[in-house]
Amino acid sequence: MAQGYQLSQALYVAAELGVADALAAGPLDAHALAGAVGARADELARVVRALVTSGVFTETDDGAFALNDAAACLRRDAPGDTRAIVVDFGTEMYHAFGELLHTVRTGQPGFEALYGQPLFDHYTAHPDAEARGSARMRARSLLVAQDLAAAPLFDEAGIVVDVGGGIGTVLTAVLQAHPALSGVLYERTPVARLAGPYLAEHGLDDRCRIVEGDFFAQVPDGGDVYLLKSVLHDWDDDRCRTVLARCRAAMSPHARLVIVEIVLPDHTTDDPDLVPGALLDLIMLVYAGGRERTRSEFAGLLDATGFRLHGTTPLPSGPHLIEAHAR
Repeated sequence: MAQGYQLSQALYVAAELGVADALAAGPLDAHALAGAVGARADELARVVRALVTSGVFTETDDGAFALNDAAACLRRDAPGDTRAIVVDFGTEMYHAFGELLHTVRTGQPGFEALYGQPLFDHYTAHPDAEARGSARMRARSLLVAQDLAAAPLFDEAGIVVDVGGGIGTVLTAVLQAHPALSGVLYERTPVARLAGPYLAEHGLDDRCRIVEGDFFAQVPDGGDVYLLKSVLHDWDDDRCRTVLARCRAAMSPHARLVIVEIVLPDHTTDDPDLVPGALLDLIMLVYAGGRERTRSEFAGLLDATGFRLHGTTPLPSGPHLIEAHAR
């Protein structure tokens, strides 16, 4: 467990250099592979061999390196875009985790201590980091988007407002599955600029309006369903109450709020199924200053902001669908 960071960085190096893309046409020896990706042969071979021992890439009898199913996931054109997740995990997030002890001692997110500003301010100032973060969120949202699109949430709705909806990954899947539905994507300006091409690529620019803004200040009105997917876990309770209050102010009495988040258990055990949620909670702790929450904690936030928790439903992709109605 203590050496896990070594493999995560080896995986990042392979993903960042594009090793899987270089091997797409067939096996290469270390010198040819290094030439293809712009690295040194001996050093790269040692990194790839470490990954081979863990089931990523293979080494042939004559010492060349080749793809296997796990390594193929790191190709830029692979379904699911695992590479985007690995690259983003290996840059700012990796470095921020080096400040976890500082966070535990002081309460200041490690990211903020290391980079001198909160995560989303850093994203605004560094478009390359914003693009990496958006690519990671898109990749991690693909399965959730399919689950939501199949859920009976939007059958009687006319307009869905996706608050903090990234580049539109989830909203795209929902609109494609419900042809009569229209969408509003509400995002910070830097992300909204990335969303336009994505929606147009999927033929939805005429059914989805992009609105730029700050969900701590206001939220667009007129929606039948308001969606908050992986938004609340970025923030502490006070900021979450502000976001929820802005949603409540924008909603009609008959509109519904749908939250998609990991729901932590009230009591933790050594169940492997709980590991992803616990680790995501650490990411929120050190990276954004937010947290994952239990069902009762979500209920408390909703009750304080004019909502009533209607129910929670686990999704096959991992998080829960949390539905709330206005009180």
